[in-house]
Amino acid sequence: MCNFRLKKSLTAPMSLLVLSLFSTLLLPSVQANDNWPALLAQNPSFFDFTISPDGKHLAAKIFRDGRRTLVFFDSATMQTVGSASMGGMKEVGEYHWVNNERVVFQLVESKAWEKQPLYYGELFGVNIDGSRSQLLFGYQAGDEKAGSRLKVRESRRAWAEFIDTELDEDDQILIMSTPADKVGAKTAEILKINVYTGQTIGQGKVPVSYANVLVDSDGKPRVVTGTNKKDETEVYIRSLAAKEWTELPQQLFGSTFAPIAVTKDNKSLYVFDNKGQDKTGVFKLDLASGNYEAVYTDPLVDVTMVSRTADLRSVYGLRVDDGFPAYALLTSAFEEAKVFKKLLAAFPSEQVTITSSTKDGKKWLAAVSSDINPGTYYLYDHEKVSLTKLADRNPHLTGKTMAMMEPIKFPSFDGKEIHGYLTLTEQQSATKPMVVLVHGGPHGVRDHWGFDSEVQLLAKSGYNVLQVNYRGSDGYGAEYKAAGYRQWGDAIQKDIIAGTEWAIAQGHGKAGNVCIMGGSFGGYSVVQAATIKPDLYRCGVAVAGIYDLALMSKLGDIPRLGYGKAYLQKVIGDDPAQLAAFSPVNRIEQLKAHLLIAHGRHDERAPMEHATALTEALDKAGKPYEWLEFTDETHGFYSESNQQLYFTKVQQYLAQHLTK
Repeated sequence: MCNFRLKKSLTAPMSLLVLSLFSTLLLPSVQANDNWPALLAQNPSFFDFTISPDGKHLAAKIFRDGRRTLVFFDSATMQTVGSASMGGMKEVGEYHWVNNERVVFQLVESKAWEKQPLYYGELFGVNIDGSRSQLLFGYQAGDEKAGSRLKVRESRRAWAEFIDTELDEDDQILIMSTPADKVGAKTAEILKINVYTGQTIGQGKVPVSYANVLVDSDGKPRVVTGTNKKDETEVYIRSLAAKEWTELPQQLFGSTFAPIAVTKDNKSLYVFDNKGQDKTGVFKLDLASGNYEAVYTDPLVDVTMVSRTADLRSVYGLRVDDGFPAYALLTSAFEEAKVFKKLLAAFPSEQVTITSSTKDGKKWLAAVSSDINPGTYYLYDHEKVSLTKLADRNPHLTGKTMAMMEPIKFPSFDGKEIHGYLTLTEQQSATKPMVVLVHGGPHGVRDHWGFDSEVQLLAKSGYNVLQVNYRGSDGYGAEYKAAGYRQWGDAIQKDIIAGTEWAIAQGHGKAGNVCIMGGSFGGYSVVQAATIKPDLYRCGVAVAGIYDLALMSKLGDIPRLGYGKAYLQKVIGDDPAQLAAFSPVNRIEQLKAHLLIAHGRHDERAPMEHATALTEALDKAGKPYEWLEFTDETHGFYSESNQQLYFTKVQQYLAQHLTK
């Protein structure tokens, strides 16, 4: 096993031959511009780069008229050979190469009154030259063959999800079709779908809702996981000979079980899990006996992700995030491992992800990024041992000096060690203005080291930025996550406050010259933390927040989920006194900080009623605030113009309330 721990440096020594021929053809000229809200809100120029199985073509998404479009290039000349531009309000979502000439993608759509692109279950197919474009699946896909009762494409009110995009001899891939309903709790059907005609063949139903299906090396469904009404994971296995699914007893796996890949011999399953331990690691499950074999567990943090072989049947590497990202190569037996090792050596100060490769393993496409680089795409030629730079994700930021993010840790109020990140502005002053940027969730997410437009906006505007992975955050083990359950308004907030006080003690801020800022749960924390420690924060920027916990079981998309009520019972409980005490709307009398409240009118995760309840409480108490409503947004910002407007407002607001 080889371990590679990322170390920060300003330059990366290159052991590979690097060319930049293609990038000069792709990138527009950039003029100097210090309008950071506009620069950091601007959509990427190129993203989601992949290579075709034969290596002759590349695909990438671009924004055209504000909508995601798929563009195809000749990999030798980088000349455009075709595109998939949907027109109207439709855009390209998740896509996959299914052969050398064709891709299939999910069709997403926004509305004039709602900027967030949503997926309504439709699949679309197109050749690289733009020919044979076809709606393959969805509610508008019905088409009857003339003179026949056979439906070539059947109209289905269902959501299609990719299972296996390896094309069989009949030009079919495997998808999962979940009947449409408001909660998504209906059980899905497995289908084979022809990538040219859209004709489907049923392969049976899955036994659990919110399912994830894995196939074996022969393309046959072997493993299904899902979530029941109790918010518990259910696992089902199907043997090679059987047609029925057999449930795996829950005592045989842990609380974080998630399948990765069925091995090439069809006998075992790689999984994420924490069975018998606190941290989530990688295990190998014997599908016949149910025995577990430990593959890798980090003593400090959960495994963040794994790198799978091109055939998706094995694991050769993984990543953990104890501050900076660190990579471990589990074996050198696979060609992918050898390539990945070279790329890690070439970019020691950056995150490296292999996005795709050719079927013969001769060419690989890699995405490289860091805290100061939003992303660069390279084409690696294994035979020539050379890298060709294809494009920068955000060329308008090329040459701009960015602020570096450093991992930190500190003891909280009860001695628990809390981790986070500190980004220092280059505009240091005696007044030490600081912004505490709180992530959402609070469970299932965490802050990572990497490029963050919001962090850069704050640092480039003259503020030190503190991010806290408070208890309840993902990535630090089951106990750490569970420590945040039913502690939304107390221990979690005390972690954030302890982090603020630690940063001040370290000389990175001053009490009374600190603003707290965040979205979703971060927006909730802005108000809650500021009422617990009123003199610590001068101002707060609360975006898309929940402000009355009692409303969570009645309003929004969470209680509509099949497991939503059980989830809420677990994480916030149903004690009226505690829900009231942990709700910022009931604590406004203690608030001293001035607030900027931003909310999307069509937010379903944190409905507008939360923001209305907060502003009414502020009005009743005579507390000052500013209000910023986005009439065409949901839970966050999906429009470039809205993102720029928000960034501009934040910059102006902080300049008004913090002393630089």
